[in-house]
Amino acid sequence: MATMELKNAVENLLSPDATAQKLAEQTLSTLIEREFEPSVIQLSEIVKARDATGILRQSAALAFKNAISSKDATIKAQRQEAWMKVSVPARTYVKQNILEALQTDDALLGRSVAQCVANIALTEVARGEWAEIIPQLTANVGSLESGSVLKQSCLEAIGYICEEASIQAVGQFSNAILTAIVCGMRKEEPSLDIRLAATSALHNSIDFFKGNFEKEDERNYIMTVVCEATQAPDSRLKIMALQCVVKIIQYYYDFMQPYMQKALFPISYQAMSSDTAEVVLQGVEFWSTVCEAEINLSYEEAEARDEDRIPTHKSFKFVLEHLAYVAPSLLQLLTRQPDQDEGDDWVPSKAASVCLMLIAQCVQDEVVPHVVPFVGTNIQNTDWHYRDAACVAFGSILEGPEPSRLKGMVDQAYDIILAMMADPSVAVRDSAAWVVQRICQLVREAVMTPERFKNTVLILRQNLAGAPRVAANVSWALGTLAQASYEVAQQNNHNVIPETYALSPVFAEIVEQLFATAFRPESAQNNLRTAAFGAVGDFISQSPNDCYLAVQKNTVQVLGQLQSILEKEPTLSSHERHQYGDYCQHLLGVLQTALKRLTHSDLAHVAQNSIHVCYQLLELHRLQRSFQAEPEALLCLQVLLECKIFADVISLPCFDHVTWFFQSDGGRFLQVRGRTEPAHSSGIDMLQRAFDCQRSAQPCRRDMS
Repeated sequence: MATMELKNAVENLLSPDATAQKLAEQTLSTLIEREFEPSVIQLSEIVKARDATGILRQSAALAFKNAISSKDATIKAQRQEAWMKVSVPARTYVKQNILEALQTDDALLGRSVAQCVANIALTEVARGEWAEIIPQLTANVGSLESGSVLKQSCLEAIGYICEEASIQAVGQFSNAILTAIVCGMRKEEPSLDIRLAATSALHNSIDFFKGNFEKEDERNYIMTVVCEATQAPDSRLKIMALQCVVKIIQYYYDFMQPYMQKALFPISYQAMSSDTAEVVLQGVEFWSTVCEAEINLSYEEAEARDEDRIPTHKSFKFVLEHLAYVAPSLLQLLTRQPDQDEGDDWVPSKAASVCLMLIAQCVQDEVVPHVVPFVGTNIQNTDWHYRDAACVAFGSILEGPEPSRLKGMVDQAYDIILAMMADPSVAVRDSAAWVVQRICQLVREAVMTPERFKNTVLILRQNLAGAPRVAANVSWALGTLAQASYEVAQQNNHNVIPETYALSPVFAEIVEQLFATAFRPESAQNNLRTAAFGAVGDFISQSPNDCYLAVQKNTVQVLGQLQSILEKEPTLSSHERHQYGDYCQHLLGVLQTALKRLTHSDLAHVAQNSIHVCYQLLELHRLQRSFQAEPEALLCLQVLLECKIFADVISLPCFDHVTWFFQSDGGRFLQVRGRTEPAHSSGIDMLQRAFDCQRSAQPCRRDMS
């Protein structure tokens, strides 16, 4: 192979010229694909070369790592197989080069080389090879002759390996790994970088050390080292050590009682009081994790009682024991909202709200006296931060306590909360809409009185035109209100569609408002589009008989909107294609819901148009112009098939393409989009059911085998 060509490509990866950099990436990719073994050998030689610049060696290390691994699981498996096909002498030579490169005084280069070591190890150790690498890394950490950069790099490599490796692959080395990590974490270690690398490695490997946590003396030593690290003046080390504490309580709750009062509670309480947001987040996360553990234990205890046996694990009631301290801290954190909308950023006020919700589920009625006084004091505070905090606190405790205990409290506060939908602060309006949605879901009796219901609907509709963050929560609230109204109208007979319900007089108007909201220019913000279309689906699926005509019109409307998008498709830019693809996904979700609600005769009337739209979307995938809406299109077809509109579907020529889609990419698409069932087999089963039913009704039109 052209040795200089590869070296030049590695050098040009660092070029400030984007064109040269792109060309280098393409050249390197071609060389590696064409001549994998010679390429990885030469890359390892550049990584090892002490006469080369540190930046060039780092670039070669990055190229080597990318040659044998990938973030994409499929590509990663392919590259790992390519590595294992390299001859044993060549692999041995490459590994020697990489390990020699670890002997550097350049910490940045050491980190890059550590990633190379880790990716080779992850490939080989899982296959029973290179068993000596972890003992070698741990020995380097403990050796007095090792320099600080080598120790740091070895700890980083251990951390990278443990982050992905299975216990089966590296469990036999757990004692050596733990010894190396604890050695690097000790407060006596003078190098902050070594302590940080060791603490990060511990975070990635905590689940490997169950046997060590079961032994009191070893557990005590581990907890001492970790807790000391949480007191480090360096915020990076402090945060990483706190993350270890969170993970320890997650994996080893059963062993934590001796440490809670004297160590874990003070550490977490101190973290929640910090001025550093990242530190605060870890303190809050600690208590959220404790809540989740104790909620699960309460389920386990209830199950054991039902089965008249002793539960396997015991809850120490840490949350209840420390509630008087944790709840006030969380309430104060709720007042620390950023003045500007933080979007999806995870900030202490959001974390505190989630933690408070978990606490309410964990201790149930016990949370009420710790929160209600704060709500009463601040719900009409002149500072919007406190009004918002009081509103969020109120909404956060609605799930957990007995509804009978909440009813009176909600009755007193509901009209105030509803009035906050007109607050000057958009943050307060947003939170008020969220609380209204929670009340409709969890304490709906408080909303269903005629006058209050009418006022709620009026105010929610007025706020659909508000800021996207407000309109999104209003949409969810309207969807929840539709569900609550439907269930009340059913009068506990869940198998009957009611003739009418409280929203019937305004059903069509609200659905039109929701459609208009979903198509707002800024609907991509704050999940507004998803919320609005979701609410449309709730209204349609939970519609009484006197709203059926509106559902028919909505079905035709959705088909028209889909057809309009498909007509525009040839002229769309890449940005527009992404936007309209998102619309297609949501509209097909609504169509699927509508098809399920229609009667069989009405379904037959819209079947052909529905099938045609779905076919066009699948055809775009075949033409490599996909709107990424294939899963939703297939699910709409499934509704038609399950509702026995088989002849109309299977007789159309486009159904051949549906069959092709399932045989090629259908399963992959459904799985990528997060379906819970095994999508490919689900699709094949759907088709098979259709074929079987069709064959039983009439001769087969074509060979389906």
